[in-house]
Amino acid sequence: MHFIYHGNLKIIESFFILLLITSCADRNVRPVPSIDLQNPDRSGEIKLSELIGDIRVIKLETRDSIMLGPESGYLVSDKYIISVDQDKILQFSGNGAFMRILAKSGKGPEEFVRADVYAMDTKKDILYINHRGDSHHILSYDLKNGRRSGKIPTGTDNLISQIIVTGDSILTIVPRMSKEYNFYYLTTSGKFMSGIAPPKARNIGLETSFGLVNKQLFYMPKEYDTLYLVDNVSCNPYCFFLVDNRFAYDNNETGNFIYLSSNTPGYVIANKVHARIKLNSDEETFSMNADKQVRYLISKKDFSVCEITDFHNDFLGFYENQDQWDNYLFITNNMGYVCYSAFELKQKIREALDHGKANDQIRNRISDLYDLINENDNPVLLVGNLKTDI
Repeated sequence: MHFIYHGNLKIIESFFILLLITSCADRNVRPVPSIDLQNPDRSGEIKLSELIGDIRVIKLETRDSIMLGPESGYLVSDKYIISVDQDKILQFSGNGAFMRILAKSGKGPEEFVRADVYAMDTKKDILYINHRGDSHHILSYDLKNGRRSGKIPTGTDNLISQIIVTGDSILTIVPRMSKEYNFYYLTTSGKFMSGIAPPKARNIGLETSFGLVNKQLFYMPKEYDTLYLVDNVSCNPYCFFLVDNRFAYDNNETGNFIYLSSNTPGYVIANKVHARIKLNSDEETFSMNADKQVRYLISKKDFSVCEITDFHNDFLGFYENQDQWDNYLFITNNMGYVCYSAFELKQKIREALDHGKANDQIRNRISDLYDLINENDNPVLLVGNLKTDI
């Protein structure tokens, strides 16, 4: 997929070529914003307060039987916090108090093996998980009483990479490898409704990007650098990401591709990865060796681009000095959070107190937090509402 552009154009006048080569497009010709990652408008640090507001500290309760490690994943809502690791699935209240163990790993009828995919229905208080011990079903748990409430057939032989709750009784399912569908809709009783086939292209992205933002479903096929808005099975281009040295199997084994780590009402965080990629003999899977990643913050207000040099946690008064491969902000249920191990957080606070230039309000805040946590405690989350105007 090739585009010719001049200078710092922000709008592609016509995307007719794109409409011809993609199986997911809008027939109504209109300008589509073009995000020029080759020429960002600025570069610099991004403050946590620019990404989330009304920030609150949630210290997850600590007990010997419910210790959480660095590989734990989380679902966050006002009412509940769900933690998922390879050993157990735990339910906490919205303020971090432990409520119950929902499931343990194992091969028994009520147990799971590697629950890589999970989602929460915040209206109905239901947790959905798909695990490798039974990849053909989605298990549901009633969060009001902690009991397993259902077993939904996925209708696919492939592993699932994502579950999105898109309606009162509708789930959007993203299979990991499927020649039939990039995503499809499934009722909570297991009835297949409709879906969209993957594009017939051999370019590459790290993963198919999906996200539900203010009840709007956004979709970026891994084969393209176009982000779509989805209306049932109709997809309308939302924006296109221009990238230098675009990877394609047909022209080279080394190049850049784009994936999204955050998609919110006010902004997108896009990642440009440089990698050597080789298609395997099955012509379905690939081997990849990535050596560099650059992150960009893109405003949905004017589609301006900031190349991110660092993240600044101005709520706690320290800079992150993050590894380029680490995701900083996590999004669940239209809320954002960052996560710290207790040991890491105490180190960062100690350094900020000793060498930082935080004002008295922040120093008092982090001094109190430092005294509240022990190095071996469960992780601490900073949770906030996603900013809508950036």
